[in-house]
Amino acid sequence: MKINLAAISMAAVLSTSTWAQAPVVSVGGSGSVNDRLAELERAFNARSQAQIDQQRQLSSLQQEVSELRGLLEEQSYRLEQVIERQRSILAAQQEAAQQPSTPPPAAEQGAAGSSQPQGRSNAPAAAPAGGDEQAAYDNAVNLVLQDKDYDAAIPAFARFITQYPQSTYVPNAHYWLGQLLFTQKRFDQAKAQFARVVEAYQNSNKRADSILKLGLIAKEQGDNALAKQYYEQVLREYSNSGAARLAQENLNGL
Repeated sequence: MKINLAAISMAAVLSTSTWAQAPVVSVGGSGSVNDRLAELERAFNARSQAQIDQQRQLSSLQQEVSELRGLLEEQSYRLEQVIERQRSILAAQQEAAQQPSTPPPAAEQGAAGSSQPQGRSNAPAAAPAGGDEQAAYDNAVNLVLQDKDYDAAIPAFARFITQYPQSTYVPNAHYWLGQLLFTQKRFDQAKAQFARVVEAYQNSNKRADSILKLGLIAKEQGDNALAKQYYEQVLREYSNSGAARLAQENLNGL
């Protein structure tokens, strides 16, 4: 009886050891747990990579849309400048046409005895932007829109602002500079450029977008309360603009 008990005990030990060493098979015999885990991991990695690719494509599209909007606004701004200059020239010509065609009295002639040409106004016409100024600004813009050389565009806009502080293109230059710095995630520097547009150029066509960008920067830096304030400011001050639509979308996403 003792021998039988010992044999039974030994058989139980051997059976348990054999069971512990046997491969683990999933229920239904469809493969090992490790194989299934590996398959799930591959599927997860594939899905994650697809999401990363989609995010990259979205970021690229957003950048292209931003550049196209900038180009459209730039062309509109230049058209307005051309129209304004033509108005100034026309006004000067009309004023000149109203001047008397008779030569001035001898007492009003110059010391050399020559008078001013007939039919010409003494008031100068409005002068267009200087050639160097226009070329410098065009060069900076083309670095963004044509060459896609964003690293070179940043100092180009900075130089333009320093060299031509009174130019009508300065608010646009601040905005472009902020946009480039924002793309590089240099948020504090970008914030300074957008804030300059908002505070110093109340009539700039870049002001609404600059406020929106300040909201996006606040969101990136984790300050949703401040971001909300900027979005609401866009909606309040520029309710019918494209910037207002984007502000509302971002406000809904907070």
